[in-house]
Amino acid sequence: MKKQFLMLALAAVIAIPFSSCKKDSVTVPSVTTTAVSSISTTSAISGGTITSAGSSAITVSGICLSKTANPTINDQKTSDGPLSGTFTTTITGLTASTTYHIRAYATSADGTGYGDDVTFSTGSQLKSVSFYADWAGGTEKWDFSFDATTNAVTQFVDYWEGEVDKTVIYDYATPGTLNLKRGSDVWRKYDINAKGQITKDYDSGDEYEYNADGFLSKTFETWSGSKVIHNEMTITNGNITKITTYDDAGTTAKKIKEFTYTSGDNVNGIHQANAIDSDWKPVGGFYGKPSAKLVDYFEYWDPRSTPISKSRSTLGTGYTFDSKNRPTKIVKSLTDGSTETWSYTYAD
Repeated sequence: MKKQFLMLALAAVIAIPFSSCKKDSVTVPSVTTTAVSSISTTSAISGGTITSAGSSAITVSGICLSKTANPTINDQKTSDGPLSGTFTTTITGLTASTTYHIRAYATSADGTGYGDDVTFSTGSQLKSVSFYADWAGGTEKWDFSFDATTNAVTQFVDYWEGEVDKTVIYDYATPGTLNLKRGSDVWRKYDINAKGQITKDYDSGDEYEYNADGFLSKTFETWSGSKVIHNEMTITNGNITKITTYDDAGTTAKKIKEFTYTSGDNVNGIHQANAIDSDWKPVGGFYGKPSAKLVDYFEYWDPRSTPISKSRSTLGTGYTFDSKNRPTKIVKSLTDGSTETWSYTYAD
């Protein structure tokens, strides 16, 4: 009887470690995918929310990206965001006119959890822009060619009334420099930064400054041998909402232009709020990012006047879109009753 009791006690002792070392159930992190916003031809913004870390600490989180459904961490991915809560990420290096799938993910020692598959399509690359103004009495057309790999503009052809006025080649051969050539001659020379944005115009001497998000924020010119501010931009929620132009001395505002936007996304990167005196040069992002939305109207006035008298140009009622929801025509109605008509074609 004593022997039987000892055997039962020994069995109970042996069983204790096995019971106490039993591992709890393993769970991977739970995460949701944020809706995609600020879509352009080459970038977009998304992110995710980590709702549960699971059974282990999260080590990395981000966005998976693919051209097929349900991408994983074996596909292209970002590695960013906090290890709990909500994170936001900018997805760059995308190809124009392409449909992508994304999923937020979070990884721990126990595995990877994914959010829902979300799809979006990047904007189309502009191929041509035509401009007609009833006050000008003619049509000007601008054709653009792009490098298939870098998406950089390689050629610009300017037509007036159907006849070629000039052909401009974009030469990037010298690092940090953009030369615009007509034939073999350099027509315009610029300094460019690592993002391909123009920082100095050698013809005018003007200089350009950009904010951390890639928007043109200030322009400078030379007056009496000194560098002075010429334009200053206000950017709100990804839109250029105000352009203030200063006098030659760079001390007094002489013109203010304020933009009001529609709810429509500017997916195709049309530049509508330009701070430089050109409508074709901004194409290609040489003077920073375009606004995230399409313009409804803008007002402009001289703040030195008393009383203030504002003029308005309206675009919101003049949009025509194609079957891919791309603007193909925009009619701008001016204060004096005249109009400007812009027509767009796309590379695909």
